[in-house]
Amino acid sequence: MNLPSSTSETADSAATPAETCEQCGSQDSWVIHSARHRGVLRFFCTHCLLRNHPTSFCPTCFAFYDSSPPHHSCRVSCSKCGSHTHLHCAGGDEESSSPPYLCPPCLNPSSFSFFRPIINADGARCMDKPLSEAFLCAAKISAFSMSRAVVVANSEAEWKGRECAVAKKRLCEAVEDVLKLNEKARLAIAKVEEESGGQDQKPKQSVASKVIESSGQVIQEK
Repeated sequence: MNLPSSTSETADSAATPAETCEQCGSQDSWVIHSARHRGVLRFFCTHCLLRNHPTSFCPTCFAFYDSSPPHHSCRVSCSKCGSHTHLHCAGGDEESSSPPYLCPPCLNPSSFSFFRPIINADGARCMDKPLSEAFLCAAKISAFSMSRAVVVANSEAEWKGRECAVAKKRLCEAVEDVLKLNEKARLAIAKVEEESGGQDQKPKQSVASKVIESSGQVIQEK
């Protein structure tokens, strides 16, 4: 299977993030996969995507585990990256899968690549069956990751919507309280102004002054 050419035809223009692997810098846009990695949307080439999701597939046969890896009795875990290899893919005997077991990428970290296209006699890049399986596995991981990202985004949107409704209700209640207090203050001011206006026209005589006047009248009569 021949592969599309790389982004050389658009080399004059700057590559967008979706066309560049954020880890190795590869600009083969057709093999750049999107995935939510550690809560952040990122873009990886096929090799880097598989390297960053070691527990999502078998590194030998590229079987995608979805959310449930094989039973521990049917797998062997890499002592370095924690990937789960089928027991039969690891050799199927106790010697080949005995700890400390290293998966293929961890066994040869400097030379191993999950996805290295083959160059044929015409200079065109092509894929064989193992490369196709690796690419398909990466695509499945990307699709699964983005599906979960959609679920998370919907949950966050619903939560923020509920928070917004609660905040709006509290705001309305606060505005109503302010209006009530403002009305009470207005009535109180009007009452004070009314009382002060009546006192200016005809001051009221206090009880003490009445007592003093009556005492003076008694003294004068004597």
